[in-house]
Amino acid sequence: MTEPLHSTPHDHDDDGAESLAEVSARRLAARSQWQKALARAKDRFAPANLRDEAIETAAEKIGNAADQAAGLAWTHRWKIALAGLLGGLFLARKPIAKAAAPLADKARAQAEKARDALRSTGKR
Repeated sequence: MTEPLHSTPHDHDDDGAESLAEVSARRLAARSQWQKALARAKDRFAPANLRDEAIETAAEKIGNAADQAAGLAWTHRWKIALAGLLGGLFLARKPIAKAAAPLADKARAQAEKARDALRSTGKR
């Protein structure tokens, strides 16, 4: 069913010394990698570096959002202009009405004069 694994013949006297040397080298390499990773982490997570990274990330995100908003505004510029005009007229309706009141009164008076003149000519 299953065949036994065939191992290559080794010199067992040399294996122990080679294994110890390999283990020692791997341990030193792992320790060196760990110390480098720790140094990088300490550098990256320093408060000043975290602040700088947060500022850069925020600036990038805000810049992208501003570019998208500008593109959208340019695409719909006439709709936005009309909405701004209507909003401005709505907010300025009382001062506009106050300024236009004398003109409206004058126009009403002239319309009444014209109506009275037409009525008086029609009665004759």
